Amino acid sequence: MTKIRNPHFDDNRVVWSDEYSGQYMPISYDVQFDDQWRLFLERAVGFHDHTGVEISDDFIDDRIFELTGVRDYLATRKGVSRSEQNRDIGGRLYLEPKFPITYFEGKRCLDIGCGAGRWTKTLKSLGGQVKSTDVSRHGLESTRRVNDDVEALNLFDIIDKRPDLHGFADFTLCWGVLMCTHDPYRAFQNVAATVRPGGECYIMVYAPTYHASEFVLSTRRRFHQQARSNEEKLAFAYEISDVPENAINLLDMLNTFYNWVIPQEVAVGWFEKNGFEDVIVLNRNEPHNCGWHIKGRKKY
Repeated sequence: MTKIRNPHFDDNRVVWSDEYSGQYMPISYDVQFDDQWRLFLERAVGFHDHTGVEISDDFIDDRIFELTGVRDYLATRKGVSRSEQNRDIGGRLYLEPKFPITYFEGKRCLDIGCGAGRWTKTLKSLGGQVKSTDVSRHGLESTRRVNDDVEALNLFDIIDKRPDLHGFADFTLCWGVLMCTHDPYRAFQNVAATVRPGGECYIMVYAPTYHASEFVLSTRRRFHQQARSNEEKLAFAYEISDVPENAINLLDMLNTFYNWVIPQEVAVGWFEKNGFEDVIVLNRNEPHNCGWHIKGRKKY
């Protein structure tokens, strides 16, 4: 069997350039994140009560605040008070401008790479009609607890095999997925195809900051050389985590075969080359950002 070349370990390529498009091979993406979603369902230490995964109302209210600037939206509607639990493990978002609180009401939304369902539940809580897709079995299992319209989908199939999804959405979200594929630009093209004219696309991809650091690069190399079983991978994540409660962030960083970082101008260029305008980097003023949050509107 032909060995799949890893651009980071074999070719010393970490920063994505669109000239690399078509040079690398896909892997079995259905297993790449699945273990962390399984551990979330099992409520393992470091895999729940974390900003990167939790879907309880308290945490969804925090995601709503990050998007809209409105505090305690669900708590107010339900007439309950929020707990004083620490909900900062995993970090917070710094997005400007904010979305109006009514922005998603009645919009057809598509969550590509929904994971455990935190953004699906956030968009639904704000009135969106959401279709959730992923390739991870346990991610889909988790998301089905908060949404009925959930489907297994490889995003690379959208252009060639899913004409029903072309121009499907008023708002397509693809969070933390593109840079973990063999071809982030081709992945973006598939995601962009789902947006109707006048609709918007929002992506989050890693920036050439933390994920291009010597710590991340050397630790990932050691992880992929040493950790074989799920048990070894989990133990490795706990070993290097600042606190056990943050283990999902570390496993998420380590486990992917592809872990590209994307220059801001490259990611913005994807939008511009695929018929989008009004492209905004939402976290351009975030200190010590690990990623780019970018949205654009598809031209009519």
